[in-house]
Amino acid sequence: MKKKIISLALTAALLLPSLALFSGCSGDGTVILRVYNWEEYIDDGGEGSYVYDTLKEELAPDMSHKAFQKWYKKEYGTQLAPSIIDDFEDWYEETYEKPIRVEYSTFGTNEDMYNQLKLGVTFDLVCPSEYMIMKLIAEDMLEPLSNEFFVEDNELNYYLNNVSEYIAGVFAEERELDGKTYQLEKYAAGYMWGTTGFIYNPEKVDFTENAYWNTLLDTNYKNKVTTKDNVRDSYFVGLAIVHQEELLALKEQYENKEITREDYNEQVTYLMNDTSAETVKKVQDTLIKMKSNLYGFETDSGKQDMVTGKIWINFAWSGDAVYAMDLAEEQGVELNYYIPDECANLFFDGWVMPKGANHQAAEAFINFLSMPENAVRNMYYIGYTSAIAGDEVFEYVEDTYSAEEGEESEPYDLSYFFGKDFRADEGGAVIYTSPDQLSRQLYAQYPPEDVTPRCAVMNYYGEKDKEINELWTKVKGETLDAWAIVVICVAAVVIVGGVLLAKFGGKIDFFRRKPKKGYELVKQEPYQPKKK
Repeated sequence: MKKKIISLALTAALLLPSLALFSGCSGDGTVILRVYNWEEYIDDGGEGSYVYDTLKEELAPDMSHKAFQKWYKKEYGTQLAPSIIDDFEDWYEETYEKPIRVEYSTFGTNEDMYNQLKLGVTFDLVCPSEYMIMKLIAEDMLEPLSNEFFVEDNELNYYLNNVSEYIAGVFAEERELDGKTYQLEKYAAGYMWGTTGFIYNPEKVDFTENAYWNTLLDTNYKNKVTTKDNVRDSYFVGLAIVHQEELLALKEQYENKEITREDYNEQVTYLMNDTSAETVKKVQDTLIKMKSNLYGFETDSGKQDMVTGKIWINFAWSGDAVYAMDLAEEQGVELNYYIPDECANLFFDGWVMPKGANHQAAEAFINFLSMPENAVRNMYYIGYTSAIAGDEVFEYVEDTYSAEEGEESEPYDLSYFFGKDFRADEGGAVIYTSPDQLSRQLYAQYPPEDVTPRCAVMNYYGEKDKEINELWTKVKGETLDAWAIVVICVAAVVIVGGVLLAKFGGKIDFFRRKPKKGYELVKQEPYQPKKK
């Protein structure tokens, strides 16, 4: 009995660390928060961060980075520009009087993240895109946000108190999935958002009035255009081309006030999630045709290719468009951004909790990132647009994009994002910007309100996903016409046959001449002279 008790005690002692990890705590009581986010999608601190660049500009604008860092450490004796995760750990311990350690890891695609979850890797917080959030909800893989997260008078609920009215409205929309109705806001908190459109070189392309998705088919731009190397973005482009007439007719009806903003957006969203068999076939044919006109499919190289002039038009996510325009400016090249007239994809990434997550720590992390000053830090570092509004965010946008004193300026109203009552006594959320920003970074980060109704969220396709993926396989695999493939195959057979014949000759039965009918092939032995 004593041996059994000792054995059980030892087993329990060995299990304690793993049980602590499973429950979100280390053996010493430190809370463990496991976060899974996109690569390069959070403020990592140091050079290039908002805190670092602001301090350097204020304290030593003419000093080199190396000299500044050395001086700062000697003067203040503290870490220079810590990461936002470091700051969260300090804030959490001070606020909740518990130490916390963030175990932070990254993924490259939504599918990579999904596969890790399916393999059983545990996280408290992950940041998928809109369609993947829907997929995770459909497969019952997420924890809903707690009731405490939605308490309005809780001063620690920074997300609820600062999320943009526009983004909150998108998350609150009722959606139907597999016959069930749900709202994203019950499972997800918005992090970054944006649109899709064209980065273009205005010296080569004229998009001053109109731009259409079928520009990617225009042979005048052969080998000067690109689209994304993934099925969902390319399928969206194909849908926009297939439904062009209907989409432009809806736009005209909306502009003539024949349909409401809500009806317009609802019908655009319906068309841009069309997965009927007839439409899928048309999209497939469109993308195969488009492929012959492209410089190539790309994921990240398009930004640099636009700057160097290899291409003139690049399908882009708005955050990447901002990065490309900034990069081009440094090299004396001007690039613009345009949301095509038919429609655009409204995309967003949001924080969700997989089953078994540590609610309290995960929601604390969301709220910390949702402080407007922290939203600014992340926006500055990664170039995308935060779902968070608030004074600090508006001031940052205003400082970044306002026209210089004495320069020509245009009013740019962002009330739809920051709120209709935002700074009502100070003129509202209006920025007076230089005219070129109406087609550049400001336009990319915050599209005008009259553009947003034609921005559609791409849904999770459910059982249709397999069919759409098969379409993509055919598009990427389709390189030659059928007659060309036959000619190549025949030529290959002839060449291989000739090589084998030359090398092996009569040693291969296939190439030997068969004996006449009624005769038998006799193996000939080599001649051996008789010995004397």
